[in-house]
Amino acid sequence: MIERTLLINQPFALRQRNGIPVFTSIKTIEVPYQEAEIDNIIEKINEHKKSIGFTRTENFDTQYKEMLKKTQKKTREKTDYPINLSTLKRIIITPNARGYISTYFLEFCKVHQIPIYWVDAKARIDASFLPFHYLKTSLALKQYEARLNGKGFEIAKFLILQKLENMGLNYFISNLEKAEDIQSVFGVESMATNKYHEDWSFPDEWNWEGRRHRNYRTRKNRNATDPINSMLNLGYGLLAQQMSEILLKKGFELSIGFLHQSEGGNRYWNMLAYDFVEPFRFWIDVCVKEMIDEKEIKPTDFTFSEDKSYMVFKDKAMDIALNKYMEILDPLEHKSLPIIRTVENML
Repeated sequence: MIERTLLINQPFALRQRNGIPVFTSIKTIEVPYQEAEIDNIIEKINEHKKSIGFTRTENFDTQYKEMLKKTQKKTREKTDYPINLSTLKRIIITPNARGYISTYFLEFCKVHQIPIYWVDAKARIDASFLPFHYLKTSLALKQYEARLNGKGFEIAKFLILQKLENMGLNYFISNLEKAEDIQSVFGVESMATNKYHEDWSFPDEWNWEGRRHRNYRTRKNRNATDPINSMLNLGYGLLAQQMSEILLKKGFELSIGFLHQSEGGNRYWNMLAYDFVEPFRFWIDVCVKEMIDEKEIKPTDFTFSEDKSYMVFKDKAMDIALNKYMEILDPLEHKSLPIIRTVENML
């Protein structure tokens, strides 16, 4: 997936060299001192000694020179990798990545519509650069009207219906049909999701207690304190961001959701994206279970933060999870198109 997603997990630079966008990998390596460097160091030491009244001695020079020959110095090794902007779809920067992005490179991203995402230590997407927005005024007006004329409620029910069917929870559909308001729809979705996760079974070492800490009205999660919830949070976050890309390109106003709304303390800028991801959350669920069943990720791949308030991915585990998620989400734009078209027709 490297051609479509650039995953950065080390010191880096994103810049242009000779008019070409490049990813610069920066590594700290140890190398021996060169003879000229050793002579220069000794010369500077002797200059300092002279300035404070000490006499230069040949014995000191010889001993210090021999010591430097046995000493490794740390230096930064930079390697440039040209980026093919015709195939690159997005850039993901992980917590261990430290570096800079030049304005020239951002201009490349703007022209080629390549988003950049930052993942924080809690495995959440906490910032993004989305260089596109094709807002259709007529579509935004329909979204506003749908919030008032009841169409938005029907859209919310439709999206949860798709979720129930995709998860094989058809026996909750009758409850959904009886729902008379958004809170009731959320109630049905919450019951169904809890039932779905209750059927999950993992060895005790995973410390899995379900998603009970999730607030179905605000859709907010407390910090994940077990590995599985950390994996789910990361996957759901990537899913929501990719859905945001898709909807922005379709001309939707993402702040106007039908199921998820900005009232009640919820302040996500992309409420509508969280509506549309509901039918696809199970993609992430399946991916997480596969990584666990196939032992690609283990409980030992996580550790607690210093204050013990949340779980932290270790480097290799985060790389594995991100690559797996990118692979499974690759067909999202194509697979989500029928649902998006149906919602457009319902407005």
